[in-house]
Amino acid sequence: MKILLAIALLWPLTAAAEPVFEKTVIRLFEQADGPILPVSRRLYSTRFDATRTRMLAVEISTAYPLPAATTTIAVTCTLTRPDGSQAPSDRPMSFQLVAGQTESHSANLLWGMPADQDWKTGSYEIECLGAEKPIGTLQFEIAMNPAEVADGNIRVETLRIFRVEEKLPPRLARQYTNALVAEKTSRIGIELEFSHAPLGRTVKIPVDCYFFWPDGQTSPPLVLSYEPQPTWAGGYSAGAMGWEQPGSWSKGVYTVSCAIHGQPVMVDRFDVT
Repeated sequence: MKILLAIALLWPLTAAAEPVFEKTVIRLFEQADGPILPVSRRLYSTRFDATRTRMLAVEISTAYPLPAATTTIAVTCTLTRPDGSQAPSDRPMSFQLVAGQTESHSANLLWGMPADQDWKTGSYEIECLGAEKPIGTLQFEIAMNPAEVADGNIRVETLRIFRVEEKLPPRLARQYTNALVAEKTSRIGIELEFSHAPLGRTVKIPVDCYFFWPDGQTSPPLVLSYEPQPTWAGGYSAGAMGWEQPGSWSKGVYTVSCAIHGQPVMVDRFDVT
Protein backbone atom coordinates (compact mmCIF):
# COMPACT_ATOMS: atom_id res chain seq x y z
CA MET A 1 0.00 0.00 0.00
CA LYS A 2 1.24 3.45 -0.91
CA ILE A 3 0.03 6.44 1.08
CA LEU A 4 -0.31 9.51 -1.09
CA LEU A 5 1.69 12.00 0.94
CA ALA A 6 5.23 13.07 0.12
CA ILE A 7 7.98 12.83 2.73
CA ALA A 8 11.76 12.62 2.41
CA LEU A 9 12.60 8.90 2.32
CA LEU A 10 15.69 6.95 1.38
CA TRP A 11 16.03 3.24 0.74
CA PRO A 12 19.77 2.56 1.21
CA LEU A 13 21.45 -0.25 -0.66
CA THR A 14 23.59 -2.12 1.84
CA ALA A 15 25.61 -5.28 1.96
CA ALA A 16 23.87 -8.47 3.10
CA ALA A 17 25.55 -8.35 6.52
CA GLU A 18 24.39 -4.80 7.16
CA PRO A 19 20.91 -3.58 8.17
CA VAL A 20 18.62 -3.10 5.18
CA PHE A 21 16.07 -0.36 5.80
CA GLU A 22 13.17 -1.01 3.44
CA LYS A 23 11.10 2.00 4.45
CA THR A 24 12.02 4.80 6.83
CA VAL A 25 10.00 7.76 8.11
CA ILE A 26 11.48 10.60 10.19
CA ARG A 27 9.11 12.73 12.28
CA LEU A 28 9.63 15.66 14.63
CA PHE A 29 7.77 16.65 17.78
CA GLU A 30 8.46 19.15 20.55
CA GLN A 31 8.36 18.81 24.30
CA ALA A 32 10.04 20.07 27.44
CA ASP A 33 13.11 18.32 28.81
CA GLY A 34 12.42 15.02 30.52
CA PRO A 35 11.18 11.54 29.55
CA ILE A 36 10.19 11.08 25.92
CA LEU A 37 6.46 11.50 25.39
CA PRO A 38 4.56 8.28 24.57
CA VAL A 39 3.57 7.92 20.92
CA SER A 40 -0.09 8.70 21.64
CA ARG A 41 0.85 12.16 23.00
CA ARG A 42 3.31 13.24 20.32
CA LEU A 43 2.11 16.03 18.03
CA TYR A 44 4.21 15.75 14.90
CA SER A 45 4.92 18.80 12.77
CA THR A 46 7.30 20.31 10.26
CA ARG A 47 6.65 23.87 11.54
CA PHE A 48 7.62 25.16 14.98
CA ASP A 49 7.49 28.50 16.78
CA ALA A 50 10.83 30.23 17.40
CA THR A 51 9.92 31.46 20.90
CA ARG A 52 7.74 28.67 22.26
CA THR A 53 9.77 25.67 21.09
CA ARG A 54 12.34 24.48 23.63
CA MET A 55 13.43 20.98 22.58
CA LEU A 56 12.95 19.05 19.36
CA ALA A 57 12.66 15.28 19.42
CA VAL A 58 13.36 13.05 16.43
CA GLU A 59 11.39 9.84 15.89
CA ILE A 60 12.61 7.26 13.39
CA SER A 61 10.32 4.45 12.23
CA THR A 62 11.57 1.83 9.83
CA ALA A 63 10.72 -1.55 8.31
CA TYR A 64 13.32 -4.22 7.57
CA PRO A 65 13.64 -7.91 6.64
CA LEU A 66 13.05 -10.35 9.49
CA PRO A 67 16.34 -10.41 11.48
CA ALA A 68 17.77 -13.61 12.92
CA ALA A 69 18.81 -11.83 16.12
CA THR A 70 18.14 -8.54 17.87
CA THR A 71 20.64 -5.88 16.81
CA THR A 72 21.22 -2.38 18.16
CA ILE A 73 22.75 0.19 15.83
CA ALA A 74 23.97 3.70 16.51
CA VAL A 75 22.06 6.58 14.94
CA THR A 76 23.66 9.95 14.27
CA CYS A 77 21.67 12.98 13.14
CA THR A 78 22.99 16.33 11.97
CA LEU A 79 21.04 19.60 12.00
CA THR A 80 21.68 22.14 9.24
CA ARG A 81 20.62 25.64 10.27
CA PRO A 82 19.23 28.39 7.98
CA ASP A 83 22.70 29.97 7.71
CA GLY A 84 24.22 26.68 6.52
CA SER A 85 26.05 25.86 9.75
CA GLN A 86 25.64 22.37 11.16
CA ALA A 87 25.16 20.97 14.65
CA PRO A 88 25.40 17.36 15.85
CA SER A 89 22.68 16.07 18.14
CA ASP A 90 22.83 17.03 21.82
CA ARG A 91 22.18 13.44 22.92
CA PRO A 92 23.01 9.97 21.60
CA MET A 93 20.43 7.82 19.87
CA SER A 94 20.23 4.17 18.91
CA PHE A 95 17.87 1.96 16.96
CA GLN A 96 16.99 -1.66 17.66
CA LEU A 97 16.16 -4.24 15.00
CA VAL A 98 14.15 -6.78 16.98
CA ALA A 99 14.34 -10.52 16.32
CA GLY A 100 10.97 -11.81 15.12
CA GLN A 101 9.76 -8.35 14.06
CA THR A 102 9.96 -6.46 10.79
CA GLU A 103 9.46 -2.89 12.02
CA SER A 104 10.28 -0.75 15.04
CA HIS A 105 10.85 2.85 16.07
CA SER A 106 13.07 4.97 18.31
CA ALA A 107 13.04 8.58 19.52
CA ASN A 108 15.11 10.99 21.58
CA LEU A 109 15.41 14.70 22.36
CA LEU A 110 18.21 15.71 20.01
CA TRP A 111 18.28 19.53 19.98
CA GLY A 112 17.23 22.28 22.35
CA MET A 113 17.61 25.96 23.17
CA PRO A 114 18.42 27.56 26.55
CA ALA A 115 15.50 29.24 28.29
CA ASP A 116 16.84 32.74 27.52
CA GLN A 117 17.36 32.11 23.79
CA ASP A 118 15.05 31.60 20.81
CA TRP A 119 15.49 29.47 17.71
CA LYS A 120 16.58 31.34 14.60
CA THR A 121 13.77 31.59 12.08
CA GLY A 122 14.14 29.93 8.69
CA SER A 123 14.43 26.53 7.00
CA TYR A 124 16.27 23.66 8.69
CA GLU A 125 17.21 20.16 7.56
CA ILE A 126 17.93 17.00 9.52
CA GLU A 127 19.99 14.17 8.07
CA CYS A 128 20.25 10.85 9.94
CA LEU A 129 22.63 7.93 9.52
CA GLY A 130 22.23 4.43 10.92
CA ALA A 131 25.31 2.24 11.17
CA GLU A 132 26.98 5.03 9.16
CA LYS A 133 24.53 4.48 6.27
CA PRO A 134 21.98 7.14 5.17
CA ILE A 135 18.54 6.66 6.71
CA GLY A 136 16.78 9.79 5.49
CA THR A 137 16.37 13.55 5.62
CA LEU A 138 13.59 15.85 6.75
CA GLN A 139 13.09 19.59 6.26
CA PHE A 140 11.23 21.80 8.74
CA GLU A 141 10.55 25.48 9.42
CA ILE A 142 11.03 27.66 12.49
CA ALA A 143 8.91 30.83 12.45
CA MET A 144 7.57 33.52 14.73
CA ASN A 145 3.84 33.38 15.35
CA PRO A 146 2.51 35.44 12.45
CA ALA A 147 0.93 38.73 13.47
CA GLU A 148 -1.76 38.24 10.81
CA VAL A 149 -3.53 35.59 12.89
CA ALA A 150 -3.80 37.72 16.02
CA ASP A 151 -4.14 41.19 14.45
CA GLY A 152 -6.68 40.06 11.91
CA ASN A 153 -8.66 38.14 14.54
CA ILE A 154 -8.72 35.13 12.21
CA ARG A 155 -10.53 32.20 13.80
CA VAL A 156 -10.99 28.59 12.77
CA GLU A 157 -14.73 28.04 13.03
CA THR A 158 -15.27 24.46 11.89
CA LEU A 159 -13.47 21.30 10.78
CA ARG A 160 -15.42 19.10 8.35
CA ILE A 161 -14.73 15.57 7.10
CA PHE A 162 -15.67 14.31 3.64
CA ARG A 163 -14.88 11.41 1.32
CA VAL A 164 -12.68 12.06 -1.74
CA GLU A 165 -12.54 9.68 -4.69
CA GLU A 166 -9.76 11.20 -6.82
CA LYS A 167 -9.50 14.99 -6.80
CA LEU A 168 -10.94 17.35 -4.20
CA PRO A 169 -14.56 18.07 -5.18
CA PRO A 170 -15.79 21.68 -5.28
CA ARG A 171 -16.92 22.85 -1.87
CA LEU A 172 -20.62 22.83 -2.71
CA ALA A 173 -20.33 19.21 -3.92
CA ARG A 174 -18.70 17.89 -0.74
CA GLN A 175 -20.79 15.53 1.36
CA TYR A 176 -19.69 16.01 4.95
CA THR A 177 -19.81 13.07 7.31
CA ASN A 178 -18.15 11.65 10.41
CA ALA A 179 -19.00 8.06 9.45
CA LEU A 180 -17.16 6.44 6.53
CA VAL A 181 -17.28 2.90 5.15
CA ALA A 182 -13.83 1.29 4.81
CA GLU A 183 -14.69 -0.67 1.65
CA LYS A 184 -15.81 2.52 -0.12
CA THR A 185 -13.20 4.99 1.14
CA SER A 186 -9.88 5.68 -0.57
CA ARG A 187 -9.10 9.29 0.43
CA ILE A 188 -10.47 11.34 3.30
CA GLY A 189 -10.73 15.11 3.01
CA ILE A 190 -10.48 17.81 5.67
CA GLU A 191 -12.04 21.24 5.27
CA LEU A 192 -11.38 24.14 7.64
CA GLU A 193 -13.66 27.16 7.71
CA PHE A 194 -12.13 30.49 8.78
CA SER A 195 -13.96 33.61 9.92
CA HIS A 196 -12.70 37.22 10.04
CA ALA A 197 -13.49 40.69 8.83
CA PRO A 198 -11.92 41.80 5.51
CA LEU A 199 -8.20 42.19 6.20
CA GLY A 200 -7.35 44.75 3.53
CA ARG A 201 -4.22 42.80 2.65
CA THR A 202 -3.20 39.31 1.52
CA VAL A 203 -1.92 36.84 4.09
CA LYS A 204 -0.78 33.22 4.04
CA ILE A 205 -1.49 31.03 7.07
CA PRO A 206 0.09 27.54 7.10
CA VAL A 207 -1.94 24.74 8.68
CA ASP A 208 -0.75 21.20 9.50
CA CYS A 209 -3.35 18.47 10.07
CA TYR A 210 -2.71 14.98 11.44
CA PHE A 211 -4.71 11.76 11.46
CA PHE A 212 -4.43 9.72 14.67
CA TRP A 213 -5.18 6.09 13.79
CA PRO A 214 -7.30 3.84 16.08
CA ASP A 215 -4.12 2.04 17.21
CA GLY A 216 -2.42 5.32 18.22
CA GLN A 217 -0.21 5.79 15.15
CA THR A 218 0.04 9.28 13.69
CA SER A 219 0.16 10.21 10.03
CA PRO A 220 2.70 12.56 8.46
CA PRO A 221 1.30 16.10 8.25
CA LEU A 222 -1.33 17.04 5.72
CA VAL A 223 -0.13 20.55 4.86
CA LEU A 224 -2.81 23.13 4.08
CA SER A 225 -2.61 26.87 3.48
CA TYR A 226 -5.25 29.55 4.01
CA GLU A 227 -4.69 32.55 1.75
CA PRO A 228 -7.62 35.00 1.94
CA GLN A 229 -7.84 37.91 -0.44
CA PRO A 230 -7.99 41.46 1.03
CA THR A 231 -11.78 41.72 0.59
CA TRP A 232 -12.72 38.27 1.90
CA ALA A 233 -14.81 37.97 5.06
CA GLY A 234 -13.86 34.40 5.91
CA GLY A 235 -12.99 31.46 3.71
CA TYR A 236 -12.01 27.81 3.41
CA SER A 237 -8.97 25.56 3.05
CA ALA A 238 -9.05 21.84 2.29
CA GLY A 239 -6.88 18.84 1.48
CA ALA A 240 -7.04 15.05 1.48
CA MET A 241 -4.99 12.02 2.50
CA GLY A 242 -5.31 8.37 1.59
CA TRP A 243 -4.72 5.72 -1.06
CA GLU A 244 -5.49 5.15 -4.73
CA GLN A 245 -7.87 2.28 -3.96
CA PRO A 246 -10.46 1.88 -1.17
CA GLY A 247 -10.08 -0.68 1.60
CA SER A 248 -6.81 0.51 3.17
CA TRP A 249 -8.30 2.46 6.10
CA SER A 250 -8.39 0.40 9.30
CA LYS A 251 -11.76 0.25 10.99
CA GLY A 252 -12.16 2.25 14.19
CA VAL A 253 -12.32 5.77 15.59
CA TYR A 254 -9.89 8.36 14.17
CA THR A 255 -8.92 11.75 15.56
CA VAL A 256 -7.98 14.69 13.32
CA SER A 257 -5.97 17.53 14.85
CA CYS A 258 -5.08 20.71 12.94
CA ALA A 259 -2.45 23.19 14.10
CA ILE A 260 -1.22 26.64 13.06
CA HIS A 261 2.54 26.95 13.64
CA GLY A 262 2.45 23.95 15.97
CA GLN A 263 -0.48 25.17 18.09
CA PRO A 264 -3.64 22.99 17.86
CA VAL A 265 -6.63 25.02 16.68
CA MET A 266 -9.27 22.38 15.93
CA VAL A 267 -9.86 18.69 16.71
CA ASP A 268 -12.56 16.33 15.45
CA ARG A 269 -13.21 12.58 15.26
CA PHE A 270 -14.71 10.25 12.69
CA ASP A 271 -15.55 6.54 12.42
CA VAL A 272 -14.47 4.10 9.74
CA THR A 273 -16.69 1.01 9.78
